Amino acid sequence: MATTTRVTTTRGARGSRRARNLIVALAASVSLVAAGCGGDSSDEDTSSTAKAAGCQAGSESGKRTLKGTFLGDVEVPATPQKIVAGWLVGNQLIDLGVPLAGLLDDYKQNATQEELDKVKDLPTVGSIADGLSAEKTLSLKPDLVVTSIRKDVIETLAVEKLKGKVPVAAFDIKEPADVWRNYTKVADAVGCGDKVAADLKRLDADLTQVGTANKDAISKLGTVAYVEGSAVPGSFQIATSKALTYERLTKAGLTYFGGADPNPERYNQAISLELTSKLEPANVIFYEADFDGKPTKRTQELLDKPTFKNLPAVKAGNLFPYPAPYAYTITAADKQVDAIESAVKAAKPTTP
Repeated sequence: MATTTRVTTTRGARGSRRARNLIVALAASVSLVAAGCGGDSSDEDTSSTAKAAGCQAGSESGKRTLKGTFLGDVEVPATPQKIVAGWLVGNQLIDLGVPLAGLLDDYKQNATQEELDKVKDLPTVGSIADGLSAEKTLSLKPDLVVTSIRKDVIETLAVEKLKGKVPVAAFDIKEPADVWRNYTKVADAVGCGDKVAADLKRLDADLTQVGTANKDAISKLGTVAYVEGSAVPGSFQIATSKALTYERLTKAGLTYFGGADPNPERYNQAISLELTSKLEPANVIFYEADFDGKPTKRTQELLDKPTFKNLPAVKAGNLFPYPAPYAYTITAADKQVDAIESAVKAAKPTTP
């Protein structure tokens, strides 16, 4: 097994960074709330400031209109109380704490144990393999269905069967990272737009702070890379500039290595195991891990390869976990920020 370095940020360090950025989050919240105040009120609330039960105490009656969804403009409850989570949004809705009635079972792939415990008594409305069941969904009498969607899975996700019987907030994706980029839309659909906007502003500040607080150490680290295993025999994958991992690593002040395609078609790039040496210029390598920092099964197979173990970064002990790269929640993002900062502090520089 390849030697990996698993380091954790102390609660003190993490708390200190959170404290430094608390003002940012509070300021964002105040400005957003202020923006939603004033003007005449009515039963029909078409603003994006309505709050779901998981985001604010109390309730708001009436309806509002979500504009620009995959199905066009959709009228939804101002404060939905029985939400069904469809494809690739379950983890986000669990993280937001909104009232759920059921979920597609794909959330289990990227959930923490705490998240699994929160929804263990809720019914599933389908699976990744079989798709979303319109019959099961409607039997729960939801007041809103939220889902990601792609043109090739419209039938699988039963949106046409649900449309007209229950409000459906469907958001188009092409790449996995689009799930994260749609987070504000998903949050707004369930009344948590203000909360997520503030969280994202704070997250950006946290990443920037990693680079600022560790500027000297980062300047000596050289370049970094992100890797993961692959289901395709004889290959592995690296992140490209279209990946969320790339975005977060570089936003934290790190320099991504030049081995990735400069004009990528997708968020990841397949590399033959015979070309593992392509990673040699990287002084620090992050690998796909679960929430606890353990390599995923497919990535462990890569880490165990002799050619990978012989990479300069691995020999130097500069191999670090990147937790839950495909869990598109604030909770996961916070763990990733901590993992990046911990790696920066523990990594050996290219020069003494």
